[in-house]
Amino acid sequence: MYRHKIFVLLIIVLAGCTKNFDQYNTNPAQATNSDLNNDFAGLGVFIPQMEQNVVVADPQAGVAPYQTIQNLNADIFSGYNGTPTGFSGGSSNSQYNINGGWSNKAFENPYNNIMSAWLQVRTRAVNQPDFYALANIIKVAGMHRVTDIFGPIPYSQYGIGGFEVGYDSQQAIYNSFFSELDSAIATFTNFVAANPGVTPAQNYDLVYQGNYVEWIKFANSLKLRLAMHIVYADPVLAQSEAESAVNNSYGVMTANTDNAFLSSSSTIVVYNPLYTINVGFGDIRMGAVLGSFLTGYSDPRTASYMLPAPGFPGTYIGVRTGIDLSQGNYRQMSGINVQLNSPIQWMTAAEVYFLRAEGALRGWNMGGTAQYFYQLGIQTSFSQYSASGVAGYMTNAASTAAPYTDPYNKANNIPAGNPNLSTITIQWDNSGGFETSLERIITQKYIAMFPNGQEAWTEFRRTRYPKIWPVVENFSNGAINTQIQIRRLPYPPDEYNNNNKFVTQAASTLLGGPDNGGTRLWWDQKP
Repeated sequence: MYRHKIFVLLIIVLAGCTKNFDQYNTNPAQATNSDLNNDFAGLGVFIPQMEQNVVVADPQAGVAPYQTIQNLNADIFSGYNGTPTGFSGGSSNSQYNINGGWSNKAFENPYNNIMSAWLQVRTRAVNQPDFYALANIIKVAGMHRVTDIFGPIPYSQYGIGGFEVGYDSQQAIYNSFFSELDSAIATFTNFVAANPGVTPAQNYDLVYQGNYVEWIKFANSLKLRLAMHIVYADPVLAQSEAESAVNNSYGVMTANTDNAFLSSSSTIVVYNPLYTINVGFGDIRMGAVLGSFLTGYSDPRTASYMLPAPGFPGTYIGVRTGIDLSQGNYRQMSGINVQLNSPIQWMTAAEVYFLRAEGALRGWNMGGTAQYFYQLGIQTSFSQYSASGVAGYMTNAASTAAPYTDPYNKANNIPAGNPNLSTITIQWDNSGGFETSLERIITQKYIAMFPNGQEAWTEFRRTRYPKIWPVVENFSNGAINTQIQIRRLPYPPDEYNNNNKFVTQAASTLLGGPDNGGTRLWWDQKP
């Protein structure tokens, strides 16, 4: 299965990404040195393919992959988005009736487009270790999202041959992530020292245009993110990796100029799939949970995130996840303020400051106090959106998340006093205790990370913050606890059809529970 897809994809990529098809219409394994050295085309052609599939924004594939991989999964599980559309007769992922076809895409796309391209770079980059370092960082950026959806996945044995591939435990995969990032950081550090200002990947890189210093900062920041993921599973390793990332000579992201966004180049146009899903299809709206925080805090970023509800002029109101959509026209709720050419967000300096705030709260050496980084995170997010009023916002000690009133069905309301409604305020308070401070950090981080629903869902599962409202309708037949909420996606049907031996083995020996949406991942160990 895997080998076949690699071969087919390679032909497609080389045909689609270069006008000089005749040069590459040969056996790729027998590419000449001239081919490989022709402006690094033999390597560079795979970089945009990998980048466009970290958060799926491949113009050749359209918007459907992003919609089924993230938007109808993590984006709604996180409360960032809500669907106004009753997919599958009104019973789908929003109501925990998991759509296996959508899960197929979430599992297969990264292997077909990230891992396959990475394998080609590894094979070809004998004399260009910098390209291999770049491919490794992008691979980790993409594949950590996959393991954070499913748990154990094929990783270390990918590319060794055969149509079936063995699985690794999530713990082993995370250990590999740290090792690969460290190796890439060292390679780039040596390259930059020996070749200052040289950017061989410039013509292919849609994120930093070949600036390896920025890639080092991103790799360190990604390492910090992954370290925080495992804090309840392996706190010693988490602290070690986090401190290593922050204290590296190049450090982590510290300014919005460091932000990792996928953007168009002179030869490749990147379209934001959220625009078409929101405006063209009408299949997604702002999530009620995020809307509750934004309106309750009178957040100056609100207009940058969401649009006034067309059916209720002058108001911002989102759609709650897991409701009966037959009771009203939920497309009349607030849409998402996104444009067709809006860059695709991977990671921002604001997120990194909140990661450092949590690390400092835990007593780690992050270079400052929790309060210092918490406030820098808010300030950096406001600056990212050119929002005013940050000083008043940070000293607001009274506002909390707003109660929610569904204009169509009162069964969906979250009134004041409901235990699912957050009461956390904004202003930092050193007397609040660890859990209160952690909730405050994660809540502001949640607001700042929008629209990265995959990471928001991970942070909710890891920390239990911010408070995300449970579904109203739960069609999981008891597999998913309504209050605990969904923890992962089950392995998809195609994997059982095509890699049955190894997926069955992984489900029984590596997963730690039944293969359903209620089983916690390895790092999901907070009591």
